[in-house]
Amino acid sequence: MQNPIDDRKLVRTASCNCGQLSLTTMGEPKRVSVCHCTACQKRTGSAFGVQVRFPVESVEFVGRSKSYRRIGDSGSSICFHFCPDCGGTLWFILDGAATDVVIPMGNFADEQAFLEEHSSLKLPSPKIAIYEERAQPWVILEGIEERYS
Repeated sequence: MQNPIDDRKLVRTASCNCGQLSLTTMGEPKRVSVCHCTACQKRTGSAFGVQVRFPVESVEFVGRSKSYRRIGDSGSSICFHFCPDCGGTLWFILDGAATDVVIPMGNFADEQAFLEEHSSLKLPSPKIAIYEERAQPWVILEGIEERYS
């Protein structure tokens, strides 16, 4: 486990499409996962979502956001926070895990694209896949250690 001094070096920034809304994370993520639920498919317009979870106390938010709440596949509520200018979802909070901020991995894209392969700031690969019964049959993910239907 990293000590707080090391965590201060692990600062990452994510932003919406237009840059008006951003967030900064400190430390390592609690987990990186792939989700095949209906909410993630609709949110991304793709076959699945990849998200990174950080403790809420290690995330700083900058800019204006709006929120939208919906019931997820589990029956629990999800509160999506998005930019009112470009509409990009920057983070969401699951009612069942309100101590975590869930950030779609692509929101770190500007920063991740320029990191060297062995940089300590590069986000880890997903190790968890959830709602696999809703996965498209052609989706094959490598490196997944935990799988949930």
